[in-house]
Amino acid sequence: MLTITAIVWQSYYNGLFKASQKIKDFRINLYSARILERDFSLLECALRDLENSDIVFLYRSTEGIWEEIERKLKELRSKLKILSLGNDPASIAISNVSPDILSTVYRYLIVNGEKNLVNLFLYIANRVGGMNISYEPVEEIPWEGLYHPRGERVFRDVEEYLEWYRGISPKGENCPKVGILFSRLHWINGNIEVERLIIDELERNGVWVIPGFAYAIKDASLGNKGMDELVLEWFLDREGRPRIDGLIKSIFFLLGSRREKYEGKDVASEGIEILKRLNVPIFCPIQSYFKTVEEWEREELNLDIAWTIALPEFEGVIEPIIVSAQREGEEGFERRREPIEERVEKFVRRVLRWLELRRTPPEERRVAFILHNNPCASVEATVGSAAHLDSLESVVKILKRMKEMVYRVEPPESGKELIELIMGRKAISEFRWTTVGEIVEKGGALALVEKEKYLEWFNELPPSTRQRVIESWGEPPGEYKNGIPPAMVYNGKIVITGVSFGNAVLMVQPKRGCAGSRCDGQVCKILHDPDTPPPHQYIATYKWLSRAFKAHCIVHVGTHGNLEFLPGKGVALSNQCLPDICIDTVPHLYIYNADNPPEGTIAKRRSYAVLVDHMQTVLTTGGLYDELLELDRLLGEYEQVKKREPSRAHILEHLIIQTIRKTNLDREIKIPFEGKRRVLSELTEEELQQVPFELIVEEAHSRLSLIRNTQIQEGMHIFGRIPEGERRVEFIYSILRYDHGEEISLRREIAKLLGYDLKEILAFPQKIDERSGKSYGEIAEEIDGLGKEIIREILKEVKGDALGENQLARSGLEKD
Repeated sequence: MLTITAIVWQSYYNGLFKASQKIKDFRINLYSARILERDFSLLECALRDLENSDIVFLYRSTEGIWEEIERKLKELRSKLKILSLGNDPASIAISNVSPDILSTVYRYLIVNGEKNLVNLFLYIANRVGGMNISYEPVEEIPWEGLYHPRGERVFRDVEEYLEWYRGISPKGENCPKVGILFSRLHWINGNIEVERLIIDELERNGVWVIPGFAYAIKDASLGNKGMDELVLEWFLDREGRPRIDGLIKSIFFLLGSRREKYEGKDVASEGIEILKRLNVPIFCPIQSYFKTVEEWEREELNLDIAWTIALPEFEGVIEPIIVSAQREGEEGFERRREPIEERVEKFVRRVLRWLELRRTPPEERRVAFILHNNPCASVEATVGSAAHLDSLESVVKILKRMKEMVYRVEPPESGKELIELIMGRKAISEFRWTTVGEIVEKGGALALVEKEKYLEWFNELPPSTRQRVIESWGEPPGEYKNGIPPAMVYNGKIVITGVSFGNAVLMVQPKRGCAGSRCDGQVCKILHDPDTPPPHQYIATYKWLSRAFKAHCIVHVGTHGNLEFLPGKGVALSNQCLPDICIDTVPHLYIYNADNPPEGTIAKRRSYAVLVDHMQTVLTTGGLYDELLELDRLLGEYEQVKKREPSRAHILEHLIIQTIRKTNLDREIKIPFEGKRRVLSELTEEELQQVPFELIVEEAHSRLSLIRNTQIQEGMHIFGRIPEGERRVEFIYSILRYDHGEEISLRREIAKLLGYDLKEILAFPQKIDERSGKSYGEIAEEIDGLGKEIIREILKEVKGDALGENQLARSGLEKD
């Protein structure tokens, strides 16, 4: 009997398994590559089957077992017919059948559907195995279409779909609308329980849905449309306006994905341009391809991160909440997606809050700003601390702009007034010298949460999480526990601190890991402790913002707070994870430093933050000053006289050594002495006499060059405010001065005009230029000065520059 052994990508396994069960005229051994990678004994069985087969059919994926399979096939190549396919064109190299056969088999597989997959095996048996068995040609099935689980057909036109949908929806067209873009492969295999559950949950909450399936990659040979084309076709109306309020994209490929390579274009950028035109939130829930639900509950997703989490992030999608994992099939190695119902509900509730934010007029929106604070340092010094951002002035600027946009807010005049208001009212969680009674007395309490209300929120937590909180901080609302007093409890009520400005509130992030006024090390918990949950007041604060204040969004201001570092999973959080519990269902914006992507990624994945990056502080060159400037002068004079005036040079040697000591550079300058490098300050006067003075001069030049050419931060950035005047010159030049080997480099061009090689100047700052008598470090500083002068002149020539500044000022928040 003819035997075919097939080893395929798991996503194709399910359909091929069903098809193989319908065939009785020849034998089919079918394996999932993913399962083989996990089960070595099964891999050995598959390799034995290859030896006893007549035909081998492969669809290669990325598992590590393929090298071993190919080694085996090279041994058997002379007696086997091999059909090898895969996403990578190189996958066909091991095949030994005609390209026409491969092309037809690929077509059966890629068009998919049970009938086509049955005929795929029949075609192989006939054309490759020589069996006298009939098969049918590929049945064409739509590559894309609008499909609703309650519909009886696929709609090719959005207007036609909407006309049908009006007949089944009890809601009028003024309700929120959500588009859903999901995989054709899931539709064709009937594997859409996840989409069905999301659709049901959205519709139950009064949302219209426009669900459509698509093949992820546009392929000219298939004739399908790209996802980017379908987004424009389905989700924009004839006037180019969005017909939806949000899009759920559950295909992880980027929107602009093409089988053909772009020339000079970036796939992610293509999709981003489409999403800008759509201009609605794009939600991309996580679906685990590798883990079962049980495995996800006890493990991290690890293998899923690159594919289902990191790749979509390149398009700026939001809400990475897991909604499904895998379920083992009853037969073979079939796996289907299994919805995680509680997570689907959480995802949909968050989507609904984003829709609410979008559809609520500005004058009715309520916004909560949260400043950060270091609980183990001086309160006055750390309220509103943020990396490279003046968070206080930034919040005031945002509030003022909100008022211009008719938000009902009354902002303070300045950041100074804001911090005085916070500290005057003691609107902070209690610390070493502030009692909860003083906070309430001075007006720092936004609300007092009754125990009964908090228990409603607290009892929503899973029992295991509730127990962890109680073990650390006592029963709600907090009690003495192991000598630790209750945190922020006043007359049996939890105190929520902050300042109200109308429909906007501002609060300092509640304390993550300490309680009471004692500070003896016994009541402190490590800020980023992976195990200790936050106190009751922390949980109550975020729940109050979501449930009582009913914030339309929360804005964390500056890098960074501690919400995203609370205990829980690294990604794909469960309902036991504290970041997921605390952020609740409120849309979360996070004003974050653009130069810290690793921790920004943590905030996105663990607290569902939408990052709003801010500019860096202005960088300026350090330069020389005081004794350092004097040392530089002495070194320059020494270079001029060392050959023609030895006596003067000798005097300068003493002055240079004295000045090096005065500047404490003798503790930094290292020179070779008796076979090893020694710090200058360690040498005695006698030892110093044995050192060639030119070595000391070289090292001094090198150290001064490092100081004069090092860029340092000047001030703090204020969100939305672009640098002006000389700070703008410094900011622009700090970007243009960087040389990373590309053709265009301002510093390199200036150096070339002056007759120098910038690479050499930067590599040997201590070297003395014979023409000028200056060190290369000094010349580098002069090049920087010329670069800034060029920028000044260009800015003067830009006639609209001053006008541009005025326009930006009038617009409020400039683009950051």
